[in-house]
Amino acid sequence: MSGGSSALRVALIAIFVILGIAVAAFLSLRPPEATTPTSTEAAPVKERVLTIGTTNIVKTDNLIKDYYMGIFAAIFTHDPLVVVDQGGDIVPYLVNWSTKDLKEWELKLIRNATWHDGKPVTAEDLAFTITYLKEKSPSYAIHFQFVKSVELKDSRTVLVKLDREWVSFPVGLAATRLIPKHVWSKVDDPMTYSGEDRHIGCGPFKYGGFDPASGTMLFVANRDYWRGPPNVDKVILKFYGSTDAMLMALKKGDIAVTYAYASGVDPAYVPSLLEEKGISFIIQPNFGVDNSLWFNCKRYPYNMSAFRRAIAYALDYGSYVTFIASGYAKVPTAGWIPDCWYYYVKKPSLAKNISLAKSMLDSLGFIDRDSDGWRDYPNGSAFTMKILVRSDIALSARLAELIKRDLEAVNIRTQIVPVDLSTFMTIVEHTKDFDTMISRTTFWGMITHAGAGTLYFDSRSMGWANVGDQRYHALVDEILRTSDQTRIRELYETLQDLYADNMYAIPLYWGKIIQPYRSDMVDGFVYNPMYGILGKDTWFSVVVKT
Repeated sequence: MSGGSSALRVALIAIFVILGIAVAAFLSLRPPEATTPTSTEAAPVKERVLTIGTTNIVKTDNLIKDYYMGIFAAIFTHDPLVVVDQGGDIVPYLVNWSTKDLKEWELKLIRNATWHDGKPVTAEDLAFTITYLKEKSPSYAIHFQFVKSVELKDSRTVLVKLDREWVSFPVGLAATRLIPKHVWSKVDDPMTYSGEDRHIGCGPFKYGGFDPASGTMLFVANRDYWRGPPNVDKVILKFYGSTDAMLMALKKGDIAVTYAYASGVDPAYVPSLLEEKGISFIIQPNFGVDNSLWFNCKRYPYNMSAFRRAIAYALDYGSYVTFIASGYAKVPTAGWIPDCWYYYVKKPSLAKNISLAKSMLDSLGFIDRDSDGWRDYPNGSAFTMKILVRSDIALSARLAELIKRDLEAVNIRTQIVPVDLSTFMTIVEHTKDFDTMISRTTFWGMITHAGAGTLYFDSRSMGWANVGDQRYHALVDEILRTSDQTRIRELYETLQDLYADNMYAIPLYWGKIIQPYRSDMVDGFVYNPMYGILGKDTWFSVVVKT
């Protein structure tokens, strides 16, 4: 080959090299081309969000101060020490318990739980929770009224000493939200504490925030929960000022389910919900008494059993079943305890008897002395029966109007006194400045103290009815110290005799829990008698449909 052709070859090679470098540089500057995922690449996972509507309005997100915030904390962010299972039994959750004499109870942590900030849950937290809440919270002061001391035995065990035998001590643990000592030990007044760490719990969800303006509260899944992460990534709680607005949101699909602690939806709304596609129902017996007319048994004339029985004869129970419970209820018996309880004893059904009611009132000296159409006190002064009701429950107002109608039919002047929840609780649980009032009871309230609703009657406890009857107190005391289940059942039967004979409170109807939800949006709820569809087991079975 000649030298000229060699030179040409070298020149061509140089040109190709330069062009190659230029092309490579150009390609490196181009944006990457979109690629189609192969079958082995995972598609993005859609976030599982459950939106719940409620009329249980939270006013301040302080779990110790605000009643409903305490309920939602127990559901989402904080674990109880024990839980109520689907059958209504108290079973271990964070702790197991044992006792030899009903006065000393050993509580042992049985889970490797951690707080939301990563610190381990220890027996110090357990001991601190019981002593701190008893000292700082009026409600827990009642729940732990017999607790004398709490001693730390080791890192997982405490010894609780009581000042008397108390067979149902573990029941109170079901409503105890375990709180971290490293947060609350520095807080002297928990009612006003607003630190960012106030929501740290060890429950299945972490607190995500509260927006009062939009009426929403957020909870985010706790991926480190001792049972594993829940089936829901986020829960949005939407607060509604009325049942009408909440159920409209359910019909439109803005929420997947409604919730009301220890109750369901007002039965009056069921017919319209039945017409909606995609809405299903969970219907369960109500172990609480839907509503009773409670007497202040230490205030005249409500301290007289004859007067209370006369009032019982004046009431039209059938109309309450029809117009308040829309037929999803039954007329109760004089024994007060609903017939779904294992120890229920059949008593005569309550029945209206106007002539007997009038005759009994006449014999007690409550007659119309000034011819104005209304009964007066025996001394001649004007008599007005006042009924305290919660203004946040529309059903209570409707029921109060029907009771007013019935009382006025026997010539008793009647005044309905509506108050907000906070005022209501202060009056009926602390000041006791009321004549009568209307309220439901909850499953948990029915099983605590000595059970069978004694929490609500006994003047030495929460005592809505303010019963100071020594026979009643003696019976409650025997139940508290009795562990033999056969004997307890006998005592509960005797208790129902006292309820029927003395009418400390009049049950107005026995209803059902009616829980609507959108089955086209969510399914898999596990119902328990304490927290309904939002018990702990729900979070590991619920399915959000996307």
